Amino acid sequence: MKIALVSTGGTIAMAQGTCQDASSLSYTAEFFVRKLAVLHSDDIVVVNYSQLPSSHFDSGYSQNLADRLMKLQTEVQGIVITHGTDTMEETAFYLDLVLPNSVPVVLTGAMMAGTQPGYDGVVNLQNAYRVVREPNSANKGVLIVFNRDIMSSVHAAKVESERPCAFGSVQTGKLGAINGNEVLYYYETKPHIQLGNHPNGKVFLSKLHYDIEPSLVRYCCSQVDIVIFECFGGGRVPPKLLPIIDDVSRDRIVILTTRVLGGHLYDEYSYEGSYHYFLSRRVIFSPLNSLKSCLLAKLCLGNGMTFNEMKKAFEGFFR
Repeated sequence: MKIALVSTGGTIAMAQGTCQDASSLSYTAEFFVRKLAVLHSDDIVVVNYSQLPSSHFDSGYSQNLADRLMKLQTEVQGIVITHGTDTMEETAFYLDLVLPNSVPVVLTGAMMAGTQPGYDGVVNLQNAYRVVREPNSANKGVLIVFNRDIMSSVHAAKVESERPCAFGSVQTGKLGAINGNEVLYYYETKPHIQLGNHPNGKVFLSKLHYDIEPSLVRYCCSQVDIVIFECFGGGRVPPKLLPIIDDVSRDRIVILTTRVLGGHLYDEYSYEGSYHYFLSRRVIFSPLNSLKSCLLAKLCLGNGMTFNEMKKAFEGFFR
């Protein structure tokens, strides 16, 4: 089996040198191959794509990475990507939206640098390799493998800032797990919209809170093409923002999601600013979290979708 190992940087590639107080990017894809227990029948293609912390990435980076991976998919039977954890959720979801579902693609990383006790990079990498080789990994979309868990990029989120159990599958539970050398899957993923690799537009993401300033919100909305609000609970917005949303939604895309970790937008209230209030407004309800909503919105816009087409793409994502 021919497998590509694509290194992009991140903590998994970091080590602390002698007399250094902090870790720096040190390991390349060649280092990772030497640490892998690879079957003799397998051929590992090494790709040193970048050597960066993932906090430096954006949709432009993912666009270029996706272009490279599309070419690789015609040459290999599986792809493992080592990646920083800060934005792994976003990169995985972006790739899931634009890559053909032809060969397994798995992202993994580490929470501990290579010279720290308990370095988790090697075991995560080995497990990602196992998942890519598993025949049942086909047609499941882009996956994240971390701490022996397998997660769909659609549901995966970083849920821990320090410990090895960094990722969780928020709405559904994990897709599968690695048990020794065995790869187990608990359910099948559901197909969703696929888009061309063309992100476009500026996004303003606002998390609603007690003392949010309407004047700042109005100004920020005026500078962008897409506005995403993390609403209270099931889709509620304070009255002081409602005139702004009405104004902005006339010529911009306004998307509502929840600031809560789990659940979707819905309530049974009739008061001003509730979910039902917005049913008659020109807004889009997103079943995805705000990070994933940003990426789907930019790709929808870049693919030339109208407002109604975007609304269908979002609100029908899980239908």
